Amino acid sequence: MKMIIQPITLVIASLLLASVQSFGQNSKPAVNYMGIPGPIVFQKKSYQLIWSSHPDASLYKQEYLAAGDNFPNYKSMITIDFVVATVSVDDAVRTKLRELDQLKRTLDVNYEVIGNAATGEKIIDCLLGQAAADDAKSIYEHDVYRFKAIAAKSGQKGILLYALSNRAYGKDIQPFLTRLKTERKALIAEVAQVPVPEITIKK
Repeated sequence: MKMIIQPITLVIASLLLASVQSFGQNSKPAVNYMGIPGPIVFQKKSYQLIWSSHPDASLYKQEYLAAGDNFPNYKSMITIDFVVATVSVDDAVRTKLRELDQLKRTLDVNYEVIGNAATGEKIIDCLLGQAAADDAKSIYEHDVYRFKAIAAKSGQKGILLYALSNRAYGKDIQPFLTRLKTERKALIAEVAQVPVPEITIKK
C-alpha cells in the first residue's frame, strides 16, 4: 500500500501528515476553483468543501470534511486535486511512490498499486503513521488515491486525483487497524467506482 500526493513535474498535491501543513493556514472561505457541485456524498455521508488552494497555474486542490469533523484532527476527508499537465497516470503514480519511499525514513509506510486496465486508472492503497512515546499522540492514516486522466469541461487536460483519507488517533488506532483487515478491499472498490466529478475551471 502507498500514499500522499505532490509534485509531479508541475505538482500533484499532497495529503496525509504532509497535508496537515496545508489546511487551516488561512481563515479565508474555501473557493470552489473546480466548479464541483456540493456536497460530495460517499457511503451515504455528506462532505462539505472546507479548504482549497490554487498555488500555481497548473494545480487546483480542494478538501472536504463531514459534519462534526475539523482540521487538523479529522477522522475522514475527501480530497480532489486536478493538475493541468501533459503527464500520464503512470507518471503521477511514479512520482507519488518516490515520495512515499522517502517518507519511510520517518514513518511506517505500506502501500500497494492497483491498476485498472480497462480504464487506464490506478489506485494507490496506503497505510502510514507513527507511534509516539505518548500513545495519545500516535496517529495512523489509511488513504485510497485514485488517479484518472481527464479533460475538464472548460477544456484543460490533466490528471484528477480523488482521494479518501481515514484517520485514527491514540487508543482508537488498534480497532481502526483491525477493521481495515476486513473492510479495506470493499473500501477500495467503492472509491474505484464512485463517479468522478466534472471539473470546470473558471478563467
